[in-house]
Amino acid sequence: MISTKIVSGSYKCTHYLILFFLMVFYGCSKEYIEPNQFSDSGWYTSQFREKAFRIGINDFVSFTDVSKNPTSHLWIINDGSFFLKGKITAQDSLLDQFISGTELRSPEKSVNVLFKKGGLQQVRLYNTFSEKVANSEKVGNMYVVDTTFTVDVYDTIVANIQIKQKGVVVPLSADTIYVEAGQSLEFIDLTTIGRPDTRRWTIGGEVSTDSAATIVFKKMGVFSGKFQSSRTGQHIPGDWDDIEIPNPIKVIPSKSPFVISGEIIELANETIEIPFNSEFAPFTNQQQFFSVAVSGPKLNGKSFSVRSVSTKPGDATKLQLQLSDKIYGSDVITVSYAGGNLSSTDSRSLASFSNQKVVMHSSNLLSSQEFGFENGGSSWVRADGDGAVSFTTDKASSGRYSMKLVKTAANNGVHAESVGAKFNLKAGKKYLFKYNIWVDPSTTGNGLNFWLIPNWHQFFLWIPDIAKGQWVTKSFEYTPGADENDRVLRIQAYEDGIFYFDDFYVGESDERP
Repeated sequence: MISTKIVSGSYKCTHYLILFFLMVFYGCSKEYIEPNQFSDSGWYTSQFREKAFRIGINDFVSFTDVSKNPTSHLWIINDGSFFLKGKITAQDSLLDQFISGTELRSPEKSVNVLFKKGGLQQVRLYNTFSEKVANSEKVGNMYVVDTTFTVDVYDTIVANIQIKQKGVVVPLSADTIYVEAGQSLEFIDLTTIGRPDTRRWTIGGEVSTDSAATIVFKKMGVFSGKFQSSRTGQHIPGDWDDIEIPNPIKVIPSKSPFVISGEIIELANETIEIPFNSEFAPFTNQQQFFSVAVSGPKLNGKSFSVRSVSTKPGDATKLQLQLSDKIYGSDVITVSYAGGNLSSTDSRSLASFSNQKVVMHSSNLLSSQEFGFENGGSSWVRADGDGAVSFTTDKASSGRYSMKLVKTAANNGVHAESVGAKFNLKAGKKYLFKYNIWVDPSTTGNGLNFWLIPNWHQFFLWIPDIAKGQWVTKSFEYTPGADENDRVLRIQAYEDGIFYFDDFYVGESDERP
């Protein structure tokens, strides 16, 4: 007989189900007399087929010894664990009432073990036999099967936080925290008990899942906040704990200038959006105070008129500019404000600014995690060759990671492929391919190949045209004649050199006609 381990999740209904079947099994077999006696070892547990026993604290696991004809049998547990007795039902949430005592050993065939101590806990099954059985060791004249089950017990989460204002810790209390409009507070998760894996801050209408969340307060008023620490990973017992932040947060008028507080961006509908460090007071007819200059392959600083200026619906800290003329992805746009009647809700006049660059809207078909390598390159494989491919934090054009390819005279080159991040192209659409490359000054090779596979369309890069020792953006265009689905990008380093790649982009070409 092969020893059997049956394992399951930690839900109590599972315990009751397995206990029911065990009672039926023993009830039906009570009068049965085996025609032949033999010895063997085996067991069941309420964890069914789980490889690791993971439960929450104050929960229990059922163990049953189904060994045949042992000469002795014993369950052994550690301090902080308890044997239970009596009939446990699905309505029983407080299990302490079923604790049988402080004994750490039990001769029962089936035991329910309650775990009231977090961490790795052990349950030991010690059986002896008069004859050899599977997995036994001979000790004196007997054969011993000594089995230890390890149960990973997760403590109840106890949330713990800290608030900092300008680097100084603010005690958690009923005292009001005063924050100037446009200033921030830092909220830090200090939770350690219970092994949480997720968190959520909800403060003044802002939400963050960062372990150290910096919340900027742009709106006047009094705000509250709360924090939740939780455990939500697969195959582990869930839990959470909430903290209502006791301090009211009052945003007061600022002594700082009313200025831009982030990147100016173009939205998908050609709206230009500008973020500021406070909310705007209501206004009308301010478009004449803004000027927009557009440059590019076919323009050289042409002035475009602003049709309208308004605050973003639902967020009065952002201005939205609509232009009278169409703009394209290839345009280079700057925005200036000469000074008009715009002011914040706390009566500060908006500071003038000039030639602030707009980040143009990008419809990148490629994930920044997969093609910016921020997932550590998990979507890429080294296709063939004996050169080196790695995903490194040595240098990056953005984020933390880049992909590094090394080809030397000692190897025959290397190919890297994005097999885990395929993309689709539509027939007749002109696509712009862009990427950032850093060529080590020691590089002597003259070329790199890029391929779209499986159709094996090639794009060649001539290395002598690239400045070495710095990040350079390169691009090429491609128009497929038919739909191309599940494309893979292949990079081939076949001449000596060290190359870094980052921030690949594929999108429909949006050039000014």
